[in-house]
Amino acid sequence: MADVKPKPAKIERLENDYTRRLDHQQATAHRHQWLGKRRMRRATRILAVFAVFAIVLGIQLVRTNASLHHVQGEVTTSKQKLASTKATNHKLQLQIKQLNNKDYLGRLIRSKYYYSKSGETIYSLPGDHASDVTVK
Repeated sequence: MADVKPKPAKIERLENDYTRRLDHQQATAHRHQWLGKRRMRRATRILAVFAVFAIVLGIQLVRTNASLHHVQGEVTTSKQKLASTKATNHKLQLQIKQLNNKDYLGRLIRSKYYYSKSGETIYSLPGDHASDVTVK
């Protein structure tokens, strides 16, 4: 029984307007379906390319933003150092002006190194630890 093959049916297709229209409709439907799949694949590829570009540009944007914040932090630190250096410079300029003043220089030498004028006596007290003439 396994050797028995079914006999082909003897059905012929009619060639009239209805069958031609039906064939045309089926071919058109198949073509539209094929074009739809093709368009979807193309749209998917285009979207994937745009997504890759968007991700790459997004990463670049995030890195740029992070480096910008880092540089701004360094600028802030540098500005603070500049302000402290300017303050130190101002103090040193004031000290230079004071050292050019003979009265101040005389008082500084007498208090720091215990020099005295003729006829003057210097007393050192235990609580007196002032190292500068201006501190009193």
